[in-house]
Amino acid sequence: MLKKLLIGLSIVLVCSLFITGCGKEVTYEKGIPKDSPAFKEFMIHELRSSFDKTLSHQGHSYLMMRGDPDKFFYYKITDKQLQNIYKPIFSDSGKLHDLKQVDLSKKGTVMHDKLGKNLPDVTSDKHNVLKVKTANGAKKFKLPFAKEKEIYSFEPEAINKEDMLIQVIVHEKQEDGDVQIYYLFLKQDFSKHQIVEEENLNTTIESGKLNDYLSVFPKVAENGSYLKLFDNCILEKKTNKVRKIKKSDYLSVDGKYVYINGRKEQEKDVMPDGVQKIQTVDNYFKGTDKYEAQFKIDYENIADEVDIKSDVAGLAHISYFNENFVVLRVKYNGMFVGTAGAVNVLIDLHKNKNQPTAYLVDLGIS
Repeated sequence: MLKKLLIGLSIVLVCSLFITGCGKEVTYEKGIPKDSPAFKEFMIHELRSSFDKTLSHQGHSYLMMRGDPDKFFYYKITDKQLQNIYKPIFSDSGKLHDLKQVDLSKKGTVMHDKLGKNLPDVTSDKHNVLKVKTANGAKKFKLPFAKEKEIYSFEPEAINKEDMLIQVIVHEKQEDGDVQIYYLFLKQDFSKHQIVEEENLNTTIESGKLNDYLSVFPKVAENGSYLKLFDNCILEKKTNKVRKIKKSDYLSVDGKYVYINGRKEQEKDVMPDGVQKIQTVDNYFKGTDKYEAQFKIDYENIADEVDIKSDVAGLAHISYFNENFVVLRVKYNGMFVGTAGAVNVLIDLHKNKNQPTAYLVDLGIS
């Protein structure tokens, strides 16, 4: 009898550990998180235009850069200004579409003393020469492309006190011509520079030729053992090799975390529900079983929560992922044809990574 009791208790204990280890199902709430720093980060990402880039977030303001073919400037927008912009969606979630039409630069403050803030002024002339001006002076750079091509646009990708990285997009003069991307790495004092075509970037980094400029890439780990490059590429400093995130996995905006199986399946366009796992980049590349977060989502339960009369998700994918926030788009199939409805699932990991709160609202985010 005692033996059977011990066996039964052992089974219960093992099951409990298994459930805890895999994470519990998220707690569902309708609406939008009102007091979430992670939601604010998502909003600056969502509301900026395709020509805006966030260069840094220091104190209570974001340093932004606007770079399109016609104009180029820097501006700052404070947390309070940003919160005032998206405040209406708490009473009417449908307003997000209208808010996306807001010009953030007009709500913020344009920076006129850019050189004094170590921010370069960049221009190009009719001869396709790029001119960069800093507090240390000015210098012209001729990019190595053919005469039948011209500079279309340019923008700083990263800036610090020592180095900067400027992306230059070049295209053929006739319509629908080929597009090339170049990266200009240079020192703030112009003592060194290097121009690399995009397709050669990773091999050039691995060759060591860009070692003097690696500070422009964000640190993924606190000790600097990994750096975030472009797309799904990470530089492993120890081996000086460029590592790539698997196509089935999803890299966070800051490059520090990987959402396992976060990419939608191409055949079905549906990301798997059930247990969700997030790892740090370090653990991901080391191949460990250590996870930063584990939790469960259930598409059928989500449909029930928002009164969608379907339990079949015809489309489900990640729209946004950063350290403490995940945004999903889930669209449900109709009973026979069409769709039964759609919802955005805002998973806030800030307070509890193994049983986070998922806010259910249709913001129209695809």
